[in-house]
Amino acid sequence: MEVLFESFSYLHWLILGLLLVITELFLWSIFLLWFGVSAVTMSIVVYLYPQLSLGIQLVTFVLLSAATSYVATRYFPVRTVDDEISRKAKDHIDKECTVVSTDNNVNKVKLGESLWFAKGFDMSVGQKVRITGTDDSTLIVEPIPEN
Repeated sequence: MEVLFESFSYLHWLILGLLLVITELFLWSIFLLWFGVSAVTMSIVVYLYPQLSLGIQLVTFVLLSAATSYVATRYFPVRTVDDEISRKAKDHIDKECTVVSTDNNVNKVKLGESLWFAKGFDMSVGQKVRITGTDDSTLIVEPIPEN
């Protein structure tokens, strides 16, 4: 084991970085990608400065990993389909729509040409409702009083 650490070269960092990036392709978490980028960067640094001790290399790798992870989460946040649907649902607050289905305690309302899940009170088909909030991608509605 000492031999490995005594001769830790840029190739070791490059292989580690590539393994982390390849692993990321199978995990789809975006987390290991930044550690892989840091390891590849360390391979370049160690190639340019081969006299760096292993301790300095490890500290630099940790700092690079922290920096790349911070920058990635700050400026390149991961957006999922659920996040996008939730955001679109919030855009519909205060709009009016019509209940089109109340099967098995699952209420659906029609908003434009889209169907959305809804909750909030006992609804009946054809009833007009107003959207007052959201719960993820489910609309929270209240009845519109009939004049």
